[in-house]
Amino acid sequence: MLRRARALLLSLVLASAALAPAFADETRTRVLDPFPVTIRYQPRHSRVAERVDQIAREELPRLLSEVGLSELRPIEIVVTDDAREYDASLTRQLPNWGVAFAILEEQRILVDVQKATRAYNSLDEVVPHELSHLLVRQRVPDAQLPIWFAEGLAQWQAREWSLFDSWQLMQGVWSGSAPRVSELGRQYPADEARAQDAYRISYAAFTELFAEVGFAKLPEFLGVIEEKQSFSEGFAAYWGFTTADYAAYFQDDMERRYKSKALALQSGPLFGFAALIFVAAIIRQTMKRRRKFEQLEE
Repeated sequence: MLRRARALLLSLVLASAALAPAFADETRTRVLDPFPVTIRYQPRHSRVAERVDQIAREELPRLLSEVGLSELRPIEIVVTDDAREYDASLTRQLPNWGVAFAILEEQRILVDVQKATRAYNSLDEVVPHELSHLLVRQRVPDAQLPIWFAEGLAQWQAREWSLFDSWQLMQGVWSGSAPRVSELGRQYPADEARAQDAYRISYAAFTELFAEVGFAKLPEFLGVIEEKQSFSEGFAAYWGFTTADYAAYFQDDMERRYKSKALALQSGPLFGFAALIFVAAIIRQTMKRRRKFEQLEE
């Protein structure tokens, strides 16, 4: 009898040990009531999921208001080890350096934990950025937006712009390495450095477009695009000039600002001193963010 009891106990221990990894990897769910947003994650990513939850709750009311979306349809946020491996069909579409990705058709965001806790861009910027893409798709479901406009809008909503970005934009235009708006219709460059230049040009082009009329006009403009079911037609109807006209104007304006003779004279000691100030500011900011992400990983 004692031998049989020991055998039964041993089998229970072995069974529980076999089941432990399965329970440990069991997907958990958080629902962001009153928003129809669901976060899916594994227990080991609980802290990142909690942070994503907090950011989304805080930012959604503002994001919805800024694009003029009155009713939010369901959104899913997946916190995963590796976003590129989460869905094999997306591997070629997702850049190696991306922290999070918005899958517009599925209204889903993939958050790459490995990159999100180490990358320069923080979750405070990444989550609103990707949410912006999904909300704009809900606001304008029948028209495809050029990537410069969509990414510029998302950066503006995420409040991503920094002193460093201003510096890099100036450098890119001055050196001629920054792409033109007319080149940013359907996709960004694959190279990370080139893509970052494209992001900055997109932000500058988007914000310049609304510089005089104000960003409160954004919902009205998006409404015209949806009505026309075409970005180019809606753009021309709303602004009174074509997207090609604006791309040419914007390029001329950037070159006039950053390719002047006065700026060229700063390529010596003054320019170098300014660079040191920028680098010091970025190092300080990066150290703060790393400390924040170390807390998430604990």
